[in-house]
Amino acid sequence: MRGSGGPGGTYKTSPSGFQLPDFVYGGNAVSLLAPVQVGLTPNGFIPRGRIGFQYDRQLHRAHWLHIGAAALFDRGDWQTFRMDSCGLESQVGTCQAGTTAGMDLWVGYTHKLFIEKHPWIVPTFRAGVAGGFWSYPRLNGTREQTRELSWMLGLQAAAGVRFFLLRELALGIDVELRPGFVIHRERLPAAAESSNDPAFILPLQILPLVLEYRF
Repeated sequence: MRGSGGPGGTYKTSPSGFQLPDFVYGGNAVSLLAPVQVGLTPNGFIPRGRIGFQYDRQLHRAHWLHIGAAALFDRGDWQTFRMDSCGLESQVGTCQAGTTAGMDLWVGYTHKLFIEKHPWIVPTFRAGVAGGFWSYPRLNGTREQTRELSWMLGLQAAAGVRFFLLRELALGIDVELRPGFVIHRERLPAAAESSNDPAFILPLQILPLVLEYRF
């Protein structure tokens, strides 16, 4: 702000240009979370592409609840899926690359810090439970590997930061670990029924594309 003289005395003018917000809204928030995740364990394949949406509800001050859902997708063959072998080598036209797709859901608690001197910077910490599933490639109605489906259940631990450009709109980044267990459903060529192969999984989500809108 600067003062100027005039016939009526001194008056003030507002600063021009972009100004970071002096406070941000609370109450409700919707976020876009993307784009990738990787599995850190040998038998812990998880689709690498993800596009998720999360809803947050403020309980009191820094305490929020969240719930979210994401679409999972990837493309590869049995080697990409970290299988020991395709398992269908005796069949003609199998073991080819294809698309795997699925989804996951999560729910939990978020702590959003308030920095008095810089209210437009909001560090966040999330904890919760998560589960999901994804199916494996089938080309022309034929399986390309013995593995048909995977589903997982685990915990959620994440940290990130939001930079509010407006009082209701922020850009951010998150890093999240989801230690848990995955069940791979497999069916051998001569088997009438599928078998379940359990494994430990440790997905790491790297989410540099976070867009949060508060209302």
